[in-house]
Amino acid sequence: MRNLTLNFELGELTEVQFQDGVHGSFRRSVRGKTGGPFRTAGSFQWTSAVKALALLLIKTKSAPMEALLRGDANSLAASLDYAISKQPVWLTDMFGCDQQGISFARRLILRTNPERKRPGPVTLGINQMYISADSITVYVNGKLCTRESLIPLCNELEGLEASYCQAKAA
Repeated sequence: MRNLTLNFELGELTEVQFQDGVHGSFRRSVRGKTGGPFRTAGSFQWTSAVKALALLLIKTKSAPMEALLRGDANSLAASLDYAISKQPVWLTDMFGCDQQGISFARRLILRTNPERKRPGPVTLGINQMYISADSITVYVNGKLCTRESLIPLCNELEGLEASYCQAKAA
C-alpha cells in the first residue's frame, strides 16, 4: 500500500510525505533548497515542474477519472515531463528510485508523447494502479481537505498554469 500526503500553505506546496509499503520506505520532502532542520528530509523548490506535479495530484484526488495534465512546449505539463525524463534530485528525494537508479516517479506518472518526440502535446496522468486517489491526502493550511474542498486549490493552481504559459509566450 502506498500513501501520499501533500501539505499546502497559502496555495503553495510546502511538504510531501510518501510512504511506499511495497518497498518499505518513507520519504519526506520539504520546500526549500535543503531539508534544513529536517535532517533526513529531501527538498524541492516551487518550480514549474513541482507546480505541475501538485496540480496533477490535486486533480487526481478531486476527480480521479478526469485527472490529466496536457500541454505543449512551455507548459506546466511539459515542465513536469522534462523533469521525469531528466530525474532531478528532488524527484528521487520525493519518491525514491529502484536499484537501477530509475525514479519511482516514472511509475507514478503515466505519459503520452513523452519528451514531445512527436508533434502535439504531452499528456500526463497518475498511474492509479501504482497509487489510488484514495491514498492521496491533502492538507491546506493545516486542515484536512475533502475532494469537494480541493476545487478552490485546483482552480488556484490552474491559474498558475495560465500565467506560466503566458509568461513563457511573451
